[in-house]
Amino acid sequence: MRRAALLLVAGCGSSGVFVDPVIDEPADGDAIATGLDTFELSVAHAGSEQDLASVSFAPGQDASLGDVPFADDLVIHLSGLIGGSEVAYGRTCAFGITARFVPEPHLLFARVVKFAQLALTSSPRFGGCAVTYHDGSAVVFGGTTDNLATANTTAAWFDPHTGEQLPLPDLMPRVGAVAATLGTGSTARVAVIGGEAGGAGAGVVELIEADNNRVDSILDTQLVMARIELTATALTDGRIVVIGGRPPGPGPVAPSGAIAEITDDPTMPDIRELRTTTLAHPRAGHTATRLGDDVGAPVLIVGGLDATNKPVAEAELFRPLSGDVASAFHPAMAIPRTRHDARLMPDGSVLIIGGIDATGAPVRTMERFTIDSGFVAVGDLPTTAGVVDFTATTLPDGRILLSGGRATPGGAPVATAFIARLDVIDGTVDVVATDSLATPRAGHQATLLCDGTVFVTGGVPTDSAIERYNPPPLGRR
Repeated sequence: MRRAALLLVAGCGSSGVFVDPVIDEPADGDAIATGLDTFELSVAHAGSEQDLASVSFAPGQDASLGDVPFADDLVIHLSGLIGGSEVAYGRTCAFGITARFVPEPHLLFARVVKFAQLALTSSPRFGGCAVTYHDGSAVVFGGTTDNLATANTTAAWFDPHTGEQLPLPDLMPRVGAVAATLGTGSTARVAVIGGEAGGAGAGVVELIEADNNRVDSILDTQLVMARIELTATALTDGRIVVIGGRPPGPGPVAPSGAIAEITDDPTMPDIRELRTTTLAHPRAGHTATRLGDDVGAPVLIVGGLDATNKPVAEAELFRPLSGDVASAFHPAMAIPRTRHDARLMPDGSVLIIGGIDATGAPVRTMERFTIDSGFVAVGDLPTTAGVVDFTATTLPDGRILLSGGRATPGGAPVATAFIARLDVIDGTVDVVATDSLATPRAGHQATLLCDGTVFVTGGVPTDSAIERYNPPPLGRR
């Protein structure tokens, strides 16, 4: 970390406010930006393509921007060029400047399409959760320790606004929990749901308020969410819908067709089962993807295992406004699977990635779901890509970052990473290699931060450096 010779002057005249951003650089590795011949510094409103002010300067020179307005949604951009080509980039999260408040905004400045190692470490964590908090920071928790048998009760909060990682209060010991954001806006919290505790389903929902260093516990008195291999999906109105799963236990256990919800209430969220609707196909180990940000956007339910321990072929659609499952909706997958991932694409389609089939073999064929055409095979994952225990993270430009995992169930962790991009002309999905992780990881955690980088942690049996993937500037305004 270093303080750059960069200044923003907000306000007018000699009474203006000086903002001196802090540059966070990779701790080591080839993500460090060297050999640059030009820097470009600019400031803009978050989400705007129009700069409020900008300046170019050579290495070793000081730079300043004047006439920056007081505002609560400013973003600083810093680009590094070699021969006119942009090879390094960083931006701050949105911040505010007033006459009474002067922030110290941080930005990670590194080579693009690289995993930058940080001077921060994470303890062993397999199968835990990483959730983007309402302010664009990352909350990480859950999973197991290096012996894969003991629940990891620790939780941490990485804040890209400050470049710091802070401990949060310990959570209850549970394995296999899922998480989603409860509520909207600045009061949203992270809900930890389900999982196994002491050989039984966990009958407690925990709510994490990272910025207040607080965890609240709410009893799930009817045990409607005391399951593993369930899904939790945040709805547009702030509720969470919890779907399927199975009770803990050895061997095949009949999955649940139950659907439950958690309603957003600042004092006492309501946990209840939707008794008038159930899945047509009880399932566990499935995915549930909200189809957009419109009010009442439905949730696509795909894959998972049924009561015979076979992957479910037919998808289902949960409709939040009516609180039911569409009875006339039953498109079938090209390859039924479980332990896969599903990501919403820029055109509103859903990409189904990886997993294993009915024989336990890895599935490299990707499928794309659209309302009009159902499921269509759209390409294959490379042979070196993870098909289970990998992470899939949507980048600011709509592409998908696939990192780590295992190329075969039970195989060794891999360090490879790939970018999946939708070809809008023919509907296929291109998968190209990008920079590899510094450390092979499987069962790790990854989530997008407010500066457009991807926070990656865990999935290693020893303490390991946290990594951040630095995508191209596209989409990161």
